[in-house]
Amino acid sequence: MQGSVLRMGPCGGGGGHCRDMDMRGVNRVVKLVVRHGDTVDAISVLYERNGREEWTDLWGGQGGTLSEICLRPDEHFTGVVGHYGEFDGSFAVRSLTFVSNARSFGPYGQEDGVPFALPAAGGKILGFHARSARRLDALGTYVKMADQSTQTPGN
Repeated sequence: MQGSVLRMGPCGGGGGHCRDMDMRGVNRVVKLVVRHGDTVDAISVLYERNGREEWTDLWGGQGGTLSEICLRPDEHFTGVVGHYGEFDGSFAVRSLTFVSNARSFGPYGQEDGVPFALPAAGGKILGFHARSARRLDALGTYVKMADQSTQTPGN
């Protein structure tokens, strides 16, 4: 697999514990689970690694409503936008909207606070990293940049 993987972010507060995906052999994000209410409580990622599907732990707490984002086989995330701000005495991710090459999902949580964007800049999001404890404190992405030598005109 050609191209480089860049770590973007995280955006949000400094609380919680570091959460990370081992990006070795990751081909794509298959599904994302988001728990949300007045803030983004947690996320969990189902990804494909070397042809097998694997889940991350639940990054955050059990609060909020559960929503699932299921990507089609030809679909990938091209960006994440959201807000972060003070919630219950600490800074946390208040809202997330996930953008794919075909559609948009969200917003999940409340669009309140400081806006942020994690664009893939022509690449695709292969994974995520975060800070979390009782809720999602911050979120970042791993972006696979397109290999310029294999792109054809118009792509």
